[in-house]
Amino acid sequence: MDSFLRPPLDFTVLKEDWSRYNLSDSSILKIKLIATKIRKKNSDYKIDVQNIIVVLSNERGQPDAKVYSPSELQQSITHDVRYTIITQDWNEYITDDGANIKVQPMVTKVSKTSKFDLHGDPIYLVIVQGNVVIEPPETLNQ
Repeated sequence: MDSFLRPPLDFTVLKEDWSRYNLSDSSILKIKLIATKIRKKNSDYKIDVQNIIVVLSNERGQPDAKVYSPSELQQSITHDVRYTIITQDWNEYITDDGANIKVQPMVTKVSKTSKFDLHGDPIYLVIVQGNVVIEPPETLNQ
C-alpha cells in the first residue's frame, strides 16, 4: 500500500455549517463534518473528517457522568428514530494547490439509547457517512 509522502495540504474553509434533521421524537439532530487533514498523492486526495453530532431535546433524565463504550451504548438502544432533513448543506474547502473539496453528511441511521449524559440529555447513536466531491485545480481553471 502506497503512503501519502508529502505533508498534508493546507486549506481554507469557504463554508462550514450544520446539517439539521427533525427526529420523530420532536428532537433536532445537528451534524457537522469538519475536514481536519487533506492529503494528496499524484492526483488522488484523501480527506480526514471529524464528526460533530448534537441532539437538541426537551427530554431530561438522571445526569450520568459515565463515559460509555460503543458496545455499552449499542446494547442500550431502545429504538430507532425516524428523521427528516431540514438542511443538509455541503461544507466547502479550498486547498493550497487550488482544489475545491466539498463534504456533506449522509445520515443512515439514528437510534435512541436508555442512557443520559452528564447534563441529563438523552444519548443517541447516529451513523453518518460523508459524501465527498473533489474538483481538482485543473478542472477549476478550464
